[in-house]
Amino acid sequence: MYRRESRFRCIRPLRWYVRLWNDRVVPFSFEGVEAGRETRGHRFLGKSVLTLDRADSYLDQLRANFVLADLEERRQRVQQGLEMQPGSGYQVVEDQSLFETVLYLNEYPTVIRGEFDGKFLDIPEEVLITVMRFHQKYFAVREDAGALAPFFLTVINTNGDPTGAIRSGHEKVLKARLEDAAFFWEMDRKKSLAERREMLSHILFQENLGTYLDKSKRIEKISSALSSDLHLKEAARLCKADLTTDMVRELTELQGIMGGLYAREEGYPEDVWTAIYDHYRPGSLEDESPRNITGALLSLADRIDTIAGCFAVGIIPSGSSDPFALRRQGQGLVKIILDHNLKISLSSLIDLALENFSSLVSGLDSLRSELLDFLSRRVRFVFQSQGYPYDVLNAVFARGVDQPLDAWRRADALQRIRHEEDFAAVAGAYKRMKNILTQAGDHKRALRRDLLEEVEEQELYGSYERTQPIVENLCQSGEYEQALKELGRLRTVVDRFFDTVLVMAPDPEVRHNRLALLEEIASLFSSIADISEIVRDGSTPHPGDSQPQ
Repeated sequence: MYRRESRFRCIRPLRWYVRLWNDRVVPFSFEGVEAGRETRGHRFLGKSVLTLDRADSYLDQLRANFVLADLEERRQRVQQGLEMQPGSGYQVVEDQSLFETVLYLNEYPTVIRGEFDGKFLDIPEEVLITVMRFHQKYFAVREDAGALAPFFLTVINTNGDPTGAIRSGHEKVLKARLEDAAFFWEMDRKKSLAERREMLSHILFQENLGTYLDKSKRIEKISSALSSDLHLKEAARLCKADLTTDMVRELTELQGIMGGLYAREEGYPEDVWTAIYDHYRPGSLEDESPRNITGALLSLADRIDTIAGCFAVGIIPSGSSDPFALRRQGQGLVKIILDHNLKISLSSLIDLALENFSSLVSGLDSLRSELLDFLSRRVRFVFQSQGYPYDVLNAVFARGVDQPLDAWRRADALQRIRHEEDFAAVAGAYKRMKNILTQAGDHKRALRRDLLEEVEEQELYGSYERTQPIVENLCQSGEYEQALKELGRLRTVVDRFFDTVLVMAPDPEVRHNRLALLEEIASLFSSIADISEIVRDGSTPHPGDSQPQ
């Protein structure tokens, strides 16, 4: 809504303001409305004009007029109603998002119970719950044994329903909705998903990227490159077919889910129908990833096609503008890789997707770089959401995050070991090495053992020779924490080297040789992360034993 000439946006009309300090009105004016001491009670149950004597009487006077202005008090009232109304042997289907919605929709919430005909329980429960939740804002109820019960709970904005008229009205509306859903469930199944796939040619995905049939073919191509599994190929071929059904046209929240349910009804293997069912997951970082590897790969193929396609035609997120939710798609892509422990590189995914758009883009290298940067930022966002501090992320990202799973393992190992004394000391020494090498400029030389004059540099080289193969083997097997501990054991010989050996020796041959030694050791450290980025003040929070979520 817009307010007057200023075009100030507001979600509700601005009709009055109350601004009190103890018993005095504090002058205030906004958009032509003056503040005072008058407010309103409940539209039907309270006074139409309510004059507040003092600021501290605000909550009590409104409560007496059937408005619970204290949000926590309102929350408790709704929660108690949801716990009491189902009765013994039943429990409300948890839905925190719906709970928050009804909490803000009702000034004086009261929970009532309604019923529907048990014949509708033949419809998949996903459909029933979605109809109740999205269309009517009702809470579904289960028996303790798990089956959906033939009644619902709804929150009304009044102090009760003594005659049952409100309940009856809600039941009639829901009956009509469920009859529609039952009709769609019956009629949609008269045409197979395979037959429906060709109908996708009439549904536009994006004007420059073609129809959903075009997208379906691209997903199938990417999926085939990711795995030769026939179940994945079948799921990729059919995953968008439910967009042609009446059920999904009516209840868009069920896209993918209905495809999975229809595929199950048609007798497709479990791997196929669950992959179709799950391929829009996760919707957020709090949501679950697809339940099996087939669904995970299908979701990756769908997401990378959307992201690469949108970038190819210039639909790139900027500020708050992200019409295709590409940031969320990218974060979901990273989450799937972590949750399923997939050793997949972002650049390989990008290359697979861009093969389908080579005719749309002239500068593929530039586009590839943009996409990799975009997905790398999504990796960082996901890692931050898991609690990793900025310095650990800076250290890991300096090494590269093309393989998110490998990057996560390096970040986790670095976070676990960062506060150990030996490692902290070696991290400081590595930072010193890096500074010396940077200041030395061009010093590339092959290391010569015969020029290692001092005992301390000979000891350092000997320790390096023993440690290098151990660290490299540990890194190859992903045991980064143990690799970092091995590097930490170099502390004593590194300290002795810097205490007694002059790196920038007058003799250029000796100087370059010592720089070459530092280069070798620094390279071993940086194979995991740039640990010079680690802050050593001990103030950085630890995320605990975090795992990918």
